[in-house]
Amino acid sequence: MMAEKRDGDEVTLTYSLKGMDLSNAQAAQDLLAVLKQESDTFLLADELARQQSQSFDEDDLDPEDDLPAKSWLIWAEAESDADSADNPAVSYPVGIGSISAGEVGIAVLNDYQNQGLGRLTIEAMIDWAEQVGYDRLWLDVDVSNAPARHLYDELGFEVQPGDEQEVKLPNGRVAELERRELSLA
Repeated sequence: MMAEKRDGDEVTLTYSLKGMDLSNAQAAQDLLAVLKQESDTFLLADELARQQSQSFDEDDLDPEDDLPAKSWLIWAEAESDADSADNPAVSYPVGIGSISAGEVGIAVLNDYQNQGLGRLTIEAMIDWAEQVGYDRLWLDVDVSNAPARHLYDELGFEVQPGDEQEVKLPNGRVAELERRELSLA
Protein backbone atom coordinates (compact mmCIF):
# COMPACT_ATOMS: atom_id res chain seq x y z
CA MET A 1 0.00 0.00 0.00
CA MET A 2 1.22 3.51 -0.75
CA ALA A 3 -0.09 6.93 0.30
CA GLU A 4 0.35 10.21 -1.55
CA LYS A 5 -0.71 13.77 -0.81
CA ARG A 6 -2.70 15.56 -3.51
CA ASP A 7 -4.46 18.90 -3.10
CA GLY A 8 -4.56 18.43 0.66
CA ASP A 9 -6.46 15.15 0.37
CA GLU A 10 -4.74 11.90 1.18
CA VAL A 11 -4.98 9.34 -1.59
CA THR A 12 -4.36 5.72 -0.71
CA LEU A 13 -3.49 3.19 -3.36
CA THR A 14 -4.49 -0.41 -2.75
CA TYR A 15 -3.50 -3.24 -5.06
CA SER A 16 -5.21 -6.41 -6.16
CA LEU A 17 -4.55 -9.22 -8.59
CA LYS A 18 -7.35 -10.10 -11.02
CA GLY A 19 -7.48 -12.85 -13.61
CA MET A 20 -7.45 -11.45 -17.12
CA ASP A 21 -10.58 -11.96 -19.22
CA LEU A 22 -12.54 -10.22 -21.96
CA SER A 23 -13.97 -7.65 -19.54
CA ASN A 24 -10.52 -6.15 -18.99
CA ALA A 25 -8.96 -6.85 -22.41
CA GLN A 26 -8.84 -3.17 -23.41
CA ALA A 27 -7.20 -2.21 -20.13
CA ALA A 28 -4.63 -4.97 -20.71
CA GLN A 29 -3.91 -3.73 -24.24
CA ASP A 30 -3.48 -0.16 -22.99
CA LEU A 31 -1.15 -1.35 -20.21
CA LEU A 32 0.94 -3.42 -22.64
CA ALA A 33 1.33 -0.39 -24.92
CA VAL A 34 2.81 1.62 -22.04
CA LEU A 35 5.00 -1.26 -20.84
CA LYS A 36 6.42 -1.64 -24.36
CA GLN A 37 7.37 2.06 -24.32
CA GLU A 38 9.06 1.75 -20.93
CA SER A 39 11.19 -1.31 -21.63
CA ASP A 40 12.49 -3.47 -24.44
CA THR A 41 11.58 -6.58 -22.43
CA PHE A 42 8.66 -7.26 -24.74
CA LEU A 43 10.92 -6.92 -27.78
CA LEU A 44 13.11 -9.49 -26.08
CA ALA A 45 10.20 -11.86 -25.48
CA ASP A 46 8.95 -11.47 -29.06
CA GLU A 47 12.41 -12.05 -30.55
CA LEU A 48 13.08 -15.05 -28.31
CA ALA A 49 9.71 -16.58 -29.25
CA ARG A 50 10.47 -16.01 -32.92
CA GLN A 51 13.85 -17.70 -32.63
CA GLN A 52 12.47 -20.63 -30.66
CA SER A 53 9.56 -21.19 -33.04
CA GLN A 54 12.05 -21.69 -35.85
CA SER A 55 13.62 -24.62 -34.00
CA PHE A 56 10.49 -26.23 -32.50
CA ASP A 57 10.67 -30.00 -31.95
CA GLU A 58 7.57 -31.88 -30.77
CA ASP A 59 9.76 -34.35 -28.86
CA ASP A 60 10.88 -31.47 -26.63
CA LEU A 61 7.38 -30.80 -25.27
CA ASP A 62 7.18 -30.76 -21.48
CA PRO A 63 4.32 -32.23 -19.42
CA GLU A 64 3.59 -28.64 -18.32
CA ASP A 65 2.39 -27.94 -21.87
CA ASP A 66 -0.87 -29.73 -21.00
CA LEU A 67 -1.50 -27.73 -17.83
CA PRO A 68 -3.69 -24.61 -17.74
CA ALA A 69 -2.33 -21.17 -18.54
CA LYS A 70 -3.42 -17.99 -16.81
CA SER A 71 -2.75 -14.24 -16.98
CA TRP A 72 -3.39 -11.67 -14.29
CA LEU A 73 -3.53 -7.88 -14.14
CA ILE A 74 -2.19 -6.01 -11.12
CA TRP A 75 -4.75 -3.30 -10.35
CA ALA A 76 -4.26 -0.13 -8.33
CA GLU A 77 -7.26 1.56 -6.78
CA ALA A 78 -6.92 5.18 -5.68
CA GLU A 79 -9.18 5.86 -2.71
CA SER A 80 -9.67 9.19 -0.95
CA ASP A 81 -12.01 10.88 1.49
CA ALA A 82 -13.58 12.64 -1.51
CA ASP A 83 -14.86 9.36 -3.01
CA SER A 84 -18.63 9.16 -3.41
CA ALA A 85 -21.27 7.60 -5.64
CA ASP A 86 -20.82 10.53 -8.03
CA ASN A 87 -17.02 10.52 -7.70
CA PRO A 88 -15.97 6.86 -7.22
CA ALA A 89 -12.47 5.61 -6.54
CA VAL A 90 -10.37 5.19 -9.69
CA SER A 91 -8.82 1.83 -10.55
CA TYR A 92 -6.34 1.00 -13.29
CA PRO A 93 -3.85 -1.76 -14.17
CA VAL A 94 -0.19 -1.23 -13.25
CA GLY A 95 1.26 -4.62 -14.13
CA ILE A 96 0.71 -8.00 -15.70
CA GLY A 97 1.76 -11.56 -14.90
CA SER A 98 1.29 -14.88 -16.65
CA ILE A 99 2.10 -18.57 -16.54
CA SER A 100 1.95 -20.70 -19.68
CA ALA A 101 3.52 -24.14 -20.07
CA GLY A 102 5.47 -23.43 -16.88
CA GLU A 103 6.95 -20.16 -18.15
CA VAL A 104 6.54 -17.21 -15.79
CA GLY A 105 6.26 -13.68 -17.15
CA ILE A 106 5.79 -10.45 -15.23
CA ALA A 107 6.03 -6.72 -15.92
CA VAL A 108 5.20 -3.75 -13.69
CA LEU A 109 5.04 -0.10 -14.75
CA ASN A 110 8.18 1.81 -13.77
CA ASP A 111 6.31 4.15 -11.40
CA TYR A 112 5.02 1.16 -9.40
CA GLN A 113 8.24 -0.84 -9.11
CA ASN A 114 10.15 -1.35 -5.85
CA GLN A 115 6.94 -1.54 -3.81
CA GLY A 116 6.76 -5.33 -3.51
CA LEU A 117 4.16 -5.79 -6.25
CA GLY A 118 6.38 -8.11 -8.29
CA ARG A 119 7.10 -10.31 -5.28
CA LEU A 120 3.45 -10.52 -4.19
CA THR A 121 2.34 -11.24 -7.75
CA ILE A 122 4.88 -14.00 -8.32
CA GLU A 123 4.07 -15.55 -4.93
CA ALA A 124 0.37 -15.63 -5.88
CA MET A 125 1.25 -17.09 -9.28
CA ILE A 126 3.36 -19.81 -7.62
CA ASP A 127 0.44 -20.69 -5.32
CA TRP A 128 -1.88 -20.99 -8.34
CA ALA A 129 0.67 -23.11 -10.24
CA GLU A 130 0.94 -25.53 -7.31
CA GLN A 131 -2.86 -25.79 -7.06
CA VAL A 132 -3.26 -26.71 -10.74
CA GLY A 133 -0.43 -29.26 -10.75
CA TYR A 134 2.75 -27.66 -12.05
CA ASP A 135 5.95 -29.42 -10.89
CA ARG A 136 8.24 -26.58 -11.91
CA LEU A 137 8.20 -23.03 -13.19
CA TRP A 138 10.83 -21.36 -15.34
CA LEU A 139 11.75 -18.00 -16.78
CA ASP A 140 14.45 -16.28 -18.77
CA VAL A 141 15.87 -13.07 -17.32
CA ASP A 142 18.25 -10.52 -18.81
CA VAL A 143 21.47 -10.69 -16.77
CA SER A 144 21.58 -6.87 -16.77
CA ASN A 145 18.27 -6.75 -14.83
CA ALA A 146 19.76 -6.85 -11.32
CA PRO A 147 16.51 -6.09 -9.42
CA ALA A 148 14.66 -8.95 -11.15
CA ARG A 149 17.56 -11.37 -10.63
CA HIS A 150 17.67 -10.46 -6.94
CA LEU A 151 13.93 -11.09 -6.59
CA TYR A 152 14.16 -14.43 -8.39
CA ASP A 153 17.07 -15.44 -6.12
CA GLU A 154 14.98 -14.64 -3.04
CA LEU A 155 12.00 -16.62 -4.39
CA GLY A 156 14.15 -19.69 -5.07
CA PHE A 157 14.44 -19.59 -8.86
CA GLU A 158 17.78 -21.28 -9.54
CA VAL A 159 20.08 -20.43 -12.44
CA GLN A 160 20.36 -23.31 -14.90
CA PRO A 161 24.02 -23.44 -15.99
CA GLY A 162 24.46 -24.04 -19.69
CA ASP A 163 21.08 -22.55 -20.63
CA GLU A 164 22.38 -19.01 -21.18
CA GLN A 165 21.67 -17.42 -24.53
CA GLU A 166 22.21 -14.17 -26.36
CA VAL A 167 19.38 -12.50 -28.22
CA LYS A 168 19.88 -9.63 -30.66
CA LEU A 169 16.93 -7.27 -30.54
CA PRO A 170 15.58 -5.31 -33.52
CA ASN A 171 16.82 -2.13 -31.80
CA GLY A 172 20.39 -3.51 -31.99
CA ARG A 173 20.85 -4.31 -28.31
CA VAL A 174 22.21 -7.76 -27.51
CA ALA A 175 20.70 -9.22 -24.35
CA GLU A 176 22.26 -12.08 -22.44
CA LEU A 177 19.62 -14.27 -20.85
CA GLU A 178 19.91 -16.80 -18.08
CA ARG A 179 17.35 -19.55 -17.56
CA ARG A 180 16.01 -20.00 -14.04
CA GLU A 181 13.80 -22.73 -12.62
CA LEU A 182 11.77 -23.19 -9.47
CA SER A 183 10.91 -26.72 -8.39
CA LEU A 184 7.42 -27.03 -6.93
CA ALA A 185 7.61 -30.76 -6.18
